[in-house]
Amino acid sequence: MKNLFMQRLLVSILLIVIGFIQVILDASVGFNNGYITVLLGGIILLFSTISNIKSRKNKSLEKELAKEYDERDALIDGKVARFTLYILIPEILILMFLTNFVLIPTNNALFIILISLMIIEFGSRKYYTHIL
Repeated sequence: MKNLFMQRLLVSILLIVIGFIQVILDASVGFNNGYITVLLGGIILLFSTISNIKSRKNKSLEKELAKEYDERDALIDGKVARFTLYILIPEILILMFLTNFVLIPTNNALFIILISLMIIEFGSRKYYTHIL
């Protein structure tokens, strides 16, 4: 397991600073989104601090959970990538063909491709993990 404490700490500090800047510079009468950003940064900071303290206590558990990247994982990754590519290429071609006849906004087409990519990758990974 990778220790992500520093990345989470930097992101939370960045969110808190951006939130404070939004609160200070936003002169609107309505609701200020800076408060939500500061709250989100504080939650991430709290979560990362607690998880870092817990991980320091459980070093043996972390060593147990660390998994070696072996040939089986490489085989599964390759098969998943190939299967995903085989499904994604016809889907993109179908969308390209449909855009000649039907007006499809670019955001919707990319969203469809992204969602189908996530579903195909998740399903094929589960399948190949179970089969191999």
